[in-house]
Amino acid sequence: MKILDRIVYVKTCGGHKASYLATLGDVFGMDKVFGNVTAKMFYKLVRCKELLFATLDEHVLSFILISVARSVARKNTVALFLRPEQCFLPGLKYRLKWLLFRALRHLPGLTVIAITPFDVAPRYAQVAAAGVYDPQYWDLHDGVSIPSPKETRLSADVRSMAGRRRLCTAVGVLNAGKGLEFLADTLEKFPVIREHTQVVVAGSTNPHTRGVLTRLSDAGSVVIDRFLSDAELLSLIGTSELVWACYDPRYDQASGVFGRAVQLGSVPITREGAIVSQVASESGIPSLAVRYGDTERLAEVLIAGRSRAADQIGPSAAEIAEWRQAFIEVVNAGLVEKS
Repeated sequence: MKILDRIVYVKTCGGHKASYLATLGDVFGMDKVFGNVTAKMFYKLVRCKELLFATLDEHVLSFILISVARSVARKNTVALFLRPEQCFLPGLKYRLKWLLFRALRHLPGLTVIAITPFDVAPRYAQVAAAGVYDPQYWDLHDGVSIPSPKETRLSADVRSMAGRRRLCTAVGVLNAGKGLEFLADTLEKFPVIREHTQVVVAGSTNPHTRGVLTRLSDAGSVVIDRFLSDAELLSLIGTSELVWACYDPRYDQASGVFGRAVQLGSVPITREGAIVSQVASESGIPSLAVRYGDTERLAEVLIAGRSRAADQIGPSAAEIAEWRQAFIEVVNAGLVEKS
């Protein structure tokens, strides 16, 4: 078996994890590895000189075992913590998770990094060594600028369907946490919205969300129930005035869709009190925050549109480059720090 010196690892490549693997592998010049933690994979990950877990959340137990083994071998490990908010939920399970990650902060050679800055969520410092911006808030930046996404047939078609109306897109993996019931409730209650805004819902779904997609379609939304390529997803966000990021309160974490909207100059609709809403507030990102379930307020936002955030100036390409550079510096420090 070939021994690799520097590895970035994910267990599976579903959803945003493939993007993390590609981005981090390229940025840090690391070998990209994915797959279940078999005995062979365990040996490979313990044996390598430097290891970056692109996400620890999908396999906490194997992450801990590998990190402890590497610590004993005096090797450095860095891991991104996507859902540190779970450590602060009520209940014994989450209290134990908080205690676990409090203890892991003291494991020699291990650096756990939250993908939300501590100035946005200060309590994350209890369970992580550092807080940085999610890679999907800066991954379109090439170190110099953010190229505009190319138009795709899909983005051209939905723009044509919208005509002179603004576009609001809800894209990505359309699961139960994405708040689509709230969006459907609002469109059904206020049909006048469709005169001002064309809502487009596009992405891969599951049987649990098919019913709400039917409701959205009946209420005038364009529904595209299939997997989107990266080019299609970016082209849809790039051509939209508004982007849906108002997720269910049970789904409270960094959002790649929100991050892509920030990078491409679209205005995200967020849930009041959510992590992404706090990121927008702290970072001066134009956004439209709505209390979850407040259909009247959401209707106002969809009718008034982007103009409600027009007085806000979003982060420049230079500021996003600073987020990127800060991320790189924090990860590199963890990889080279003596264990």
